[in-house]
Amino acid sequence: MPISRISVPGVIEFPGYVLAPTGAKVFYVHASGVQSEDTAPIADRIHTTVNAALAECRSGRGDIVLCLPGHTENVAAADAWSNLGTKTGVKVLGLGEGDNRPTFTWTVATSTVLFDAASFGIENCILKLEPGTGTVTVAAPITVSAAGCYIRKCRIYAGTDGSNLCTIPITTTAGGDQFTFEDNYSTAAVAAASTCYMRVVGADRLLVRNNTIIHPSTDSATVGTISFLTTASTLVNISNNYIHNNASPSRVCISSGSTACTGFISDNRLRNVTDGSNIHIVSTTATWQLFENYGVNNDIETGILLGTPSV
Repeated sequence: MPISRISVPGVIEFPGYVLAPTGAKVFYVHASGVQSEDTAPIADRIHTTVNAALAECRSGRGDIVLCLPGHTENVAAADAWSNLGTKTGVKVLGLGEGDNRPTFTWTVATSTVLFDAASFGIENCILKLEPGTGTVTVAAPITVSAAGCYIRKCRIYAGTDGSNLCTIPITTTAGGDQFTFEDNYSTAAVAAASTCYMRVVGADRLLVRNNTIIHPSTDSATVGTISFLTTASTLVNISNNYIHNNASPSRVCISSGSTACTGFISDNRLRNVTDGSNIHIVSTTATWQLFENYGVNNDIETGILLGTPSV
């Protein structure tokens, strides 16, 4: 019987093979390339980089780029996965557990991966959005500009220290509707201060769910780790997250600037480092509905319910 660790409907994993009855093609990626034991048809579909595999993918057919355990790759240029182009519905999936998952490292200030084709996603990978050594500030490692994209089940590193960090790790544009960010674990060192972690511009039906985000967001005392700006994002859902803005003096975890955002913020556990401050969620004109969000501002304390009670 097949045993599958790939959470894609219709995809079946056998030892050494992945079958996609939907007609999708599967391409394999590992830095070591084709090995002597690899035979056709698998050998003909093994690449050393994701971008090379993307070149063979088709649009709208659900093609899969399957990154093998232990694969490592540098993201060393702007639009490093340019072969995605307008190929909709392509998925980059990682195999492996823990540190054996495929690892991608953004190595220069202008390194970017652009989610510019609809329904493109990354799942079960390690994303190092800065190199961890040297002195590199990666400006905008991931930008989502197409609808229906996602990042799921990834381990994300967004700042090693004051010399290796990101300005804004994840950005959406007004085209990034229905972006899903879920089941991820993302951290950054206190010294790796950035403007915010996720800047959301016009992403209607955004879903941010079941994540742990520990990140120093220090643009101002009213800009959150997740920050909504400019074009309104409507019908958003931010739920069941642990968010810790671990920078001082910033205090906010979720914020809306001058945008008429709508949606639900529920069941989040929020932490700041300003003792006595319960300003975890800030809204200028948003009409969010708040349900069971708790905030804490010091160690070994129980969080308090945030927001004004409805009467």
